[in-house]
Amino acid sequence: MEYRCEDLSRYGVVLLPPSSPEYAGLLADIQHRIANPVPGSAPQVPDPGDPSAPTMILRNRSQTAVAALSWIWKFEPETGRPTGSTVLIAGGPSVLAPFGLDERARKLYGYWHVILPGSNRGIRGSSMFGDNTDVRPPQPDELWKGGGFGVGGRDRPLRPLKSVTLALDGVFFLDGGFAGPDTLYNFDRMTADVDAHLQVAKIARDGHNKGLAPAAIFTQIEVVTGPDRGPAPPPPPGERGDFRQDTLRNLASQIGMNRQGGLGDDQVIYSLMSWTETPLPNFHKL
Repeated sequence: MEYRCEDLSRYGVVLLPPSSPEYAGLLADIQHRIANPVPGSAPQVPDPGDPSAPTMILRNRSQTAVAALSWIWKFEPETGRPTGSTVLIAGGPSVLAPFGLDERARKLYGYWHVILPGSNRGIRGSSMFGDNTDVRPPQPDELWKGGGFGVGGRDRPLRPLKSVTLALDGVFFLDGGFAGPDTLYNFDRMTADVDAHLQVAKIARDGHNKGLAPAAIFTQIEVVTGPDRGPAPPPPPGERGDFRQDTLRNLASQIGMNRQGGLGDDQVIYSLMSWTETPLPNFHKL
């Protein structure tokens, strides 16, 4: 089977296929670190996906941490028509738009949910595995103290393949820089999400500063978001959709759940107001 890579080496994000001389050693190191985590490591799934499925190594050779990325697998079977699969964003969107996260959580995510310069990851199907301990151990305020997060799911077995291609469709760096062809529209998706959050946050803060009652502020917010109709269904991969409107609908659902969950209207308003103080990168295309 032939392995092909479409990476973003111009921007320092490189893919290594199994034919690369470095591949076996790097994969073994990643697997060893998963099996032997350092104290304070975030939990990882020990064997993400089918071990026999195509696996490639991603190396961050840039000078900036990678905060999120998307990829596309392209499969050419020995018989039959070519197929493909996509992953919209793997990594940490909450690192780029950490609305509602406190400083402690942002510090944790800034280590465990990014790929530091010089660090490596394995990519298998919809899973990405490995961590930054190949670059440096976590600092005291980066030690994981409970909870977990997944690294992907198991993927169905593939037919015998003639060739397989892994294409990086987009990479967000921690400073907000974005590189890649972006056929999945992840740059627009991210910036629309951020803009919608900030619009709702500004309405909440302006209303609070004017002395409006929470009920009046929620009425103003609903003019923008619409009523709570439940979360918006995600558009199919590769379709642009109205990302901003979908985020506003999701925010209406989130606000509704928080109000019904017993937080209290005042607390919900203060939570929305806090989004105006969220540290955000400067989103831009490279």
